[in-house]
Amino acid sequence: MGLWQIEGYLEATQGVLHINSINTNLLAEQYGTPLFVFSEHKIRQNARDVQAAFQSFGQQSQVFYASKANSNLAVLQVIRDAGLNIEVNSGGEMFKALRAGFRPDQIIFNGVAKTERELQDAIQNQIFCINVDSHAELHRIIEIAQALNQKVPIALRIVPEVETDSYGGIQTGTHETKFGISEHLLAHVYKEALQHPEHLSLIGLHMHIGAQITDPLTYRQGFRTIVRKAAELFEATGHRILHLNIGGGLPVTYLRLEDFGYPETSDTVKNDPTTTNAKKMFRAGGTPLDVAAATVGQIQDEGFIGEIASISTKFSEMLPDLTIILEPGSRIVADTAVLLTRVQTVKYREPTNETWLLVDAGFNTLLDTLAYHWYFPLISAGQAGESHCVPYKIGGPLCDSGDVYDDSEGMGRLPDYRLLPDKIEAGDLLAFLDTGGYTLEQMLEYNGQPRAAAVIIREDGSVQLIRRRETYEDLIRYDVSLPDY
Repeated sequence: MGLWQIEGYLEATQGVLHINSINTNLLAEQYGTPLFVFSEHKIRQNARDVQAAFQSFGQQSQVFYASKANSNLAVLQVIRDAGLNIEVNSGGEMFKALRAGFRPDQIIFNGVAKTERELQDAIQNQIFCINVDSHAELHRIIEIAQALNQKVPIALRIVPEVETDSYGGIQTGTHETKFGISEHLLAHVYKEALQHPEHLSLIGLHMHIGAQITDPLTYRQGFRTIVRKAAELFEATGHRILHLNIGGGLPVTYLRLEDFGYPETSDTVKNDPTTTNAKKMFRAGGTPLDVAAATVGQIQDEGFIGEIASISTKFSEMLPDLTIILEPGSRIVADTAVLLTRVQTVKYREPTNETWLLVDAGFNTLLDTLAYHWYFPLISAGQAGESHCVPYKIGGPLCDSGDVYDDSEGMGRLPDYRLLPDKIEAGDLLAFLDTGGYTLEQMLEYNGQPRAAAVIIREDGSVQLIRRRETYEDLIRYDVSLPDY
């Protein structure tokens, strides 16, 4: 069995990639390409794994799925049925969450620039909590709550000053980012919130240190920071909070490069990212249990409890009664989908001795390959059982030099080549793995490319369309013609 294979989920059966025992060649023929194929079973398994990890320490915990990773209605319905709550980042995501069947008391609202309408909707829907991102936002919430004569549960988002091994665009836990209430304002904002008991219920603190966090010790640092801050604020005010929200960022293993024949070093093929942090990030091996041990597990650490007791004895005694909230997104959905794409053109470049495979899915379909130089493993769906040992350059269909599956800007994050079987031809089916997160959400109609379709393989083995393929008519759906033409 190839190392990319997962028994019962991704398998090479008679040489062809099967997802939950469904032949991907048949799926591509029936639904066309590019095509996202999701696994309901894998989504449910991921949800169970995260829940079980945090429950194993005996601490009260709740999981709020970060819907920005994937807010397709069918995916949200599976996640809700799997027992998770939901975190939203906009009024639109809140609308979709409610439409998917989440109760208002299952919804947390995040965001750095919430509009008045969004806050009104959240307050009127009586959602579980609004995570307040700034002093100005607190004032706006107070004004709206007064006008609506409502009492609003809130948590304050702190800046824990924790850096991660990932690169800047997905770090969120320092004052160099746009997120959270600055340290010099936090105590003031906390006390001001307590001055409006008729309209605000301050129930917690919130933090988020970033995405794809490879080292559980980073979580440990962030968790200890938020607990210490909660103890300090309790000691200063006597106000007891009910929950600590530690955010998301649980890592996903985007399959080791070595699994596809990439050696640690190579003198003949530039096939290994050169940036150490990028290697660590794409090979992230931390499990939900590792993250749970680094966070809720610390509540059983006598040394840490002693440290908190030195700040506030009473707060340290209340720690076991706190509810720990987490907001995983990619960890729930990233490895639950495969993107099927078909080779349209094979092009050999004699001056560089390179063979290009030009496929029908570009960065309009996988935007993170351009925005974050993200690595999605690639295999041959039609020759899944064959040795993947021949280097190819991979490009998409767009009239844009950045539409390639390598590091076009020389930032050292992606391999220059992908290894596939010999003799790949036009019409062959390829599969990008681990494409369930931040893909459907980010698709574009750039170059007049209709956005891709998506299906889900249900637990009973049936296949259901969950996003129809766009048509040319959809490309002009929101355009308004000039009246005199």
